Amino acid sequence: MRWLPLIAALALALLVGRWVISDFVGTALVAYGDSEESWEAAISFAPAKAEVLAARGRYLLYRVWPVRVAEAIGDLQRAVQASPRDYRFWLELGRAYESSGELLRAELALRRATELAPRHFEPRWVLANFRLRAGQPDQTLADFKAAIVLSGGSSLKPDRDVVFNVYQALARAVGKHLETLRRVTPDDSVSQTYLAAYLADHLSLDAALDLWQRLSSEDPDSYRSLCFQLLTLTQAAGRFQEGREVWRRFVALEGEAAPESEEENNLITNPGFERAPLSERYIWLAAPPLGFDWVMRPHAEVRARRSTSHPHTGAYALHLTFATPMRSEFQEITQLIAVEPSQAYRLSYFVKTERLPATAPYVELTDARQPGLFALRSTVPSGTTDWREMRLEFTLPPSTRGLRLAIRSPQLLELSLTHPGELWFDDFRLERTDFLTTR
Repeated sequence: MRWLPLIAALALALLVGRWVISDFVGTALVAYGDSEESWEAAISFAPAKAEVLAARGRYLLYRVWPVRVAEAIGDLQRAVQASPRDYRFWLELGRAYESSGELLRAELALRRATELAPRHFEPRWVLANFRLRAGQPDQTLADFKAAIVLSGGSSLKPDRDVVFNVYQALARAVGKHLETLRRVTPDDSVSQTYLAAYLADHLSLDAALDLWQRLSSEDPDSYRSLCFQLLTLTQAAGRFQEGREVWRRFVALEGEAAPESEEENNLITNPGFERAPLSERYIWLAAPPLGFDWVMRPHAEVRARRSTSHPHTGAYALHLTFATPMRSEFQEITQLIAVEPSQAYRLSYFVKTERLPATAPYVELTDARQPGLFALRSTVPSGTTDWREMRLEFTLPPSTRGLRLAIRSPQLLELSLTHPGELWFDDFRLERTDFLTTR
């Protein structure tokens, strides 16, 4: 009699071992099999294993022709019975019901998947798309909104691609309606930033700017990306005053707000070159020039840099060195300026030169969109001169709302390799003449 417990234990071990081996073989056939025979063998080894049943159901739905929907639904129903609290199998069953035209059953299965996994993105996403196809607009918007909230996972930051996929799906189904997009977008700052970005490119720049005015910069990356986009679009549209407002908030985000010493009426950003241009931090601001700051691109023969050598005021001046005969013109330093049409302005700046040839560099102002419409030049002194103020007064055409200020030089060929020509700029000012005060 003392052998009976041992015999029972051995029998149980054999039974469990057989079940473990069968389960392993069935799962392995699912993982590595790619034919109907392998799926049938998998079911024979593990007829009650949910993963095996669901895998064969997917195979019958998506891998065979003609599709065997009824058999696939049977497998998925058994998978749900075997593991009733696993949302994945309810999700697959809902998809199978929809493919067979059983929309009520499909919705019930998909809703059950979302109930079992309320914090998972996929079931909510699948349910939203199902309801969109089924023509349930109100429920669709609520589900898409919930899916957007869940799309970022543990980061709690909505996924931009998901948000744009939602907008595009709705646009195809019901058209590009601002109110629909607003209803589907969560209230968090990141989602609202994505909405503004979509509006700017696909619906209305005005609506995008209106929304941008109310946005916070809680998420610097998404806000910065939106600012770059709005700067590009406003600049291309010639809406320079609005672009200037975008630039000011972008600059504040970067901690580069202008110091109080810069006078309000001066339209030149960083007039004394005291700060490094933001295009040095973000190279995509440089080509093509974007924003309302100095853009200083490299030139093969002309060295241009901010320098502490001989500033007129402050700690820095712009220093250009012409040490090698030039193979091309120099036109690499520019700044975009928002102005008002038909107004009178004065440009002034200080310049210092050493050994400049007679064909000297110059400062040029042109209409930012149509350079042929308006263009003025102020040539700097040749030879060697101490700091000198240069002035240029003008009235803008009725259609000019933006100016491009450029520091340029023709192609200089006769230069001394031992005694290069040098040039310094400092303290630029551009202001409306009716704002001028005695300084």
